[in-house]
Amino acid sequence: MLSSLSRSPGIGGSIKSAPEDFLVEEIAPDGTVYGLGEQISYPNASGQYVHFILQKTDWSTSSAISEIAKRLRTSQSNFNFAGSKDKVAITTQLASVRGSSKEALSGLKIKDISINGVWSALDRVHLGDLLGNRFTITVRGACDDAASRIGVISAELDGKMPNYFGEQRFGSTRNNTHTIGMMLLRGEVGEAVRSFLCDSDGEEHAEAKLARKELADTSDYGRALSAYPRHLRLERSMLAYLAKKPNDPAGALRCLPRHILLLFVHAVQSHVFNNLLSERLAESKGTELSLEAGEFFCGESFGFPDTSKTEAEGWIAGKLIGYNTPVNEREQAVLDALGIKKEDFRMKSLPELSAKGSYRTLLAPLKDFSFDGSFRFSLPSGSYATVAMREFMKN
Repeated sequence: MLSSLSRSPGIGGSIKSAPEDFLVEEIAPDGTVYGLGEQISYPNASGQYVHFILQKTDWSTSSAISEIAKRLRTSQSNFNFAGSKDKVAITTQLASVRGSSKEALSGLKIKDISINGVWSALDRVHLGDLLGNRFTITVRGACDDAASRIGVISAELDGKMPNYFGEQRFGSTRNNTHTIGMMLLRGEVGEAVRSFLCDSDGEEHAEAKLARKELADTSDYGRALSAYPRHLRLERSMLAYLAKKPNDPAGALRCLPRHILLLFVHAVQSHVFNNLLSERLAESKGTELSLEAGEFFCGESFGFPDTSKTEAEGWIAGKLIGYNTPVNEREQAVLDALGIKKEDFRMKSLPELSAKGSYRTLLAPLKDFSFDGSFRFSLPSGSYATVAMREFMKN
């Protein structure tokens, strides 16, 4: 239970009841908003890449890209995008593909997917090539006096929100990403592998839940490989390895893509950050947080915090702790409570996952906030709309 920035009662209700209740429009680094249904055009450049604006409804980013790749008869590995977008939503985002034509992309006809502009480019789209996202969110089942409560809460927030990492960061169903990460930090590689393969709490797929429980009881990797559903591709790749080399859990982990392995470590950093921020908000009054040892003020770019710009005043940049982070007394106490040390982020068993640490602002702007039956606001890249809505819903 993380502390809220606002103190007034929320409106209750639920979000994402249907895709049309959760609209997400990506904001480019130059401030351009990729509006829903709008055609976007940039000058063509001579190159092997095609950039395109993907609009999707009730598709995850990875599933949409996979379907487009299949229709174009090319590999999914030829695609890149700036940031993942929610599944139960209508969203826009920038993506790129290598080795396909603009005409082929423009001519695609896939249910609930549209291409809102294509152009050739010299380089691929890189992860993080976005300034932020603009959201339009409808809450269903809110209390009768929701509008007045929203006004009070908005005044308390004063255009800011806690910059917590959202629950998606820790695993959308099993919620074990950070606990696996802490096992890895402690060098408990075998336990981490077992948790990834066997944890069944929160597993929504009945066949997968049964298979995970059976492996936990038997430790029979060959048998599990036959039992695990085909959609558990990552788990099956590890099981195939362990069936041959049951005493090499580190090798089994390396069957996973590096970006998946990094999620485990980053989830620990996120968990520590959330705990630290929650503690400070519980102690604070309103939106006032004071600078603590090792932190700094940062400026803005296009109205969003920019931790690369150090200023005399502005947004407080807090720490995402890693092995190179100087920790203060508060931070050390949280690490001690979790049973980890900053030095653990220099990972001996999997050195390629070591994390030296970085910075993240403690608060984020609720930019251009309004409410007219639906919530509308923009957030910087890396900030979570679900966290913003938590302040208003309080459930």
